[in-house]
Parts: sequence; C-alpha cells; structure tokens
Amino acid sequence: MSKKESLKDKIYRNLFWILLITGMLLLYASSWNVFNEYVQDILEKIGLSVLSSGVFASVLKSLQFTGIFKREIEKIVLGTKFIENRNDLPKLWKKVSKSVYDKKFPEISDELDEIILNSYLPIKHKYYYQDFRYTLKIDELTKDNVIKFTQTYRFEVVLEKGENEAKLESVFTIDKIPGLENLVNERLYYKIDGEDVLEKTKPEIIEDEFEKKMKLSIVIRNKKKFLVETKERREYCITEDNYKLLSVKSITKEMDVSITYPKNMMVSFFNIGLVNKFERKHVDHERTISRIHKKGLILPHQGFGITFGIK
Repeated sequence: MSKKESLKDKIYRNLFWILLITGMLLLYASSWNVFNEYVQDILEKIGLSVLSSGVFASVLKSLQFTGIFKREIEKIVLGTKFIENRNDLPKLWKKVSKSVYDKKFPEISDELDEIILNSYLPIKHKYYYQDFRYTLKIDELTKDNVIKFTQTYRFEVVLEKGENEAKLESVFTIDKIPGLENLVNERLYYKIDGEDVLEKTKPEIIEDEFEKKMKLSIVIRNKKKFLVETKERREYCITEDNYKLLSVKSITKEMDVSITYPKNMMVSFFNIGLVNKFERKHVDHERTISRIHKKGLILPHQGFGITFGIK
C-alpha cells in the first residue's frame, strides 16, 4: 500500500472524529462576538449539520467507496469458516472456476468443469494414497522373449475427514495367448497392515476369450490410515506386449519407483500426464531405473509407463 493510500485510509477511518471535532469547533465559533449575527447563524447551522446527518452520511459513504466495508465483507464471505458451512461447494466451485477461464474458452468451459470436478478433485474420493512405492524386479528374459519378474506395490491409504470405511478394488489380469498357457501369473500376497488377507477374500472371476480378470474387493473399517502391500509373480512374452502402464486410481502424494533388469534387455521409463515429472534417483547403478515423485501430487489416471526391448 502506498503512502498516499495509507494516509487516505487513516483519514477515512477517523473521519467520524474529524467531523465531530470540526462540528463542535464551528458551534463554538458561532458564539464568538467577533462575528455578526448573520455569520454566527451560518456557523451554527453548519456545525449542527456536520454533527447530525453529515457525520453519518459522510462516514458511511466514504467507507463504502474506499473499500473498507468491501474488505471486511470479503473477509467474511471468503473466510474458511463461511466456506466450510456452505452445502453447495460444487456449485460454488463451478462459478468460481467459470469466472477464471470462461472469458478465454467459453465453448469448452462446461466440459472443463465436469472433467476437473469429477476426475481430478476429491469430490467422489473417500481416501488418497501416500508414500507409494513400486518395485519391479525382472529376473530373466528367455530365448523365447518371455520375461519373468516380480512386482511389489506398497502404499498408505489415508481416509477423508469423518470417513470410517474404505473399499479397495484390485484387478489381476491374465492374457490368454495360444501356446503360453503355462506361464506363471499369480498374486503372492495382499497385506493390510502386515496381515495377509488374500486367502480370506474370494476374488470375482471375469473371463472372455482374450483374458481372465480376478477382481478383488476389500472393505476396511474403523481405520483412519492403513498400509497396503501386494506382490505378484508374472511371466509373459514381450513380443505380444512390450510395455507396462501404471496409473493411480486415487490422488497420490509421493511415489518411489525402482526397476531392475537383466543384461539382455533394454528398459525405458516415461511419464503419463504429470504436471511435475518423476525425477531421477540413484543414476549410477547398472541396469537399474530409479525415479521419485515428490513435487506436487499425482492425480487419478496419471502415473508412468515402462517399455521393454531386446538387446
């Protein structure tokens, strides 16, 4: 704030007292014998005017137009408590966001609203992930171009405020490739806070001529935060499928990725839809890819991919 604006603000804030003192001085001056009766009468009327309607009208109008009232109202309307007590936050968010980009892209503003609100903001999410760690250990690439590997997922699930239940869904997919029916594809464990719940939960089998899916659903109750760990052993032919994609289903804070592979393979890493990309980590290790994501968040449908090649 400049000195000129600061002086104006001080004057307007103390305008009541300035006018009050001015009015009293005018009334006092009207009793001086140095003025004739006509001047005394004028001074008295001006003094009374300043002390009555002039004080209120001047102060109210000045405060209104200088923004003092405006700033105080904004503190109330935009304050956290006021916003938390509203029951129309999605509509309020749409109005605010629309005012941001509607002038630039009016033709697609509605579509932007729906995608951001339903896909990227935590409106429908009851939890988020944090400290997500993914480890891929490729043990072998055979002469038939079959890779044999284990992969491990480890992350914490943090529930939203006031929520006491989380439903986790995981899908394990096995491709049906003629001649490769005997390849190993199994889930070794699925742990919640160190306890393996794999044998206690019966997966839903969804099968067609191309693939077999095993959908596992687990409901966790009365925990604000819990640790999920799962490990799988897989084998498949990279001539049929030479890449892997990992995109998160929930908002994720921090992710650490480690990939190791044998000498006869080439492996590359790429980002998927991220605002802040993964950073390199432990770059001096041979046949190891280490990446970490600590800046910002990973939103649903974002993550990373891996491609496989033969040396």
